[in-house]
Amino acid sequence: LAAMASARRSAGRLLLALVGVLGCCQVFVPGPQASPAPPPSEVTYFNPAVAASAALPALTVLAEDAEAKYGDYRRWSSVLVPLSTLVFPAVGFGAFTLYLFSEDFAFQLIPGSKEGQRRAALWDANPRTAQENPMDGLINPDDYEKGLEEAWERAKPKGSTVTVKDKLKQWSSQNNPHFWRNKLSA
Repeated sequence: LAAMASARRSAGRLLLALVGVLGCCQVFVPGPQASPAPPPSEVTYFNPAVAASAALPALTVLAEDAEAKYGDYRRWSSVLVPLSTLVFPAVGFGAFTLYLFSEDFAFQLIPGSKEGQRRAALWDANPRTAQENPMDGLINPDDYEKGLEEAWERAKPKGSTVTVKDKLKQWSSQNNPHFWRNKLSA
């Protein structure tokens, strides 16, 4: 207990010394007697916005109290309660039900939907996003093929006759049946 009391006293003394040092450095805002006199042009200037904002709190005394009159709650509750509990939900749920049974609902999850095909055609029509050849995005496709050949020669099993050039030629004309945009044949 004695240690805590002495720590409090030393903290108080430290704070008092800090305030004294800051006071000597004149860090605090000076009093009104120390402020310089305003130039004469500012003394004669009148700002009506400042005068109106100063008078505004006094004008609130004249206003009536904000309270509902006796008949007001019946008028508003007779309109807002049915509107918010019957009309708005019925319109909202009805619009959602119509959207739910339209072709546009969840078109991303339905392969071959009209909206999905339309958007895919828009993406394919854009020259920046259309990609028919997978090698189109490569800066140097010849270097890629050379590196692929070297990697395959090191990794291929003994006795394998598969070459990279034959595989790339086969893949260039291949129609992958598992690609999600391909139509399934019945």
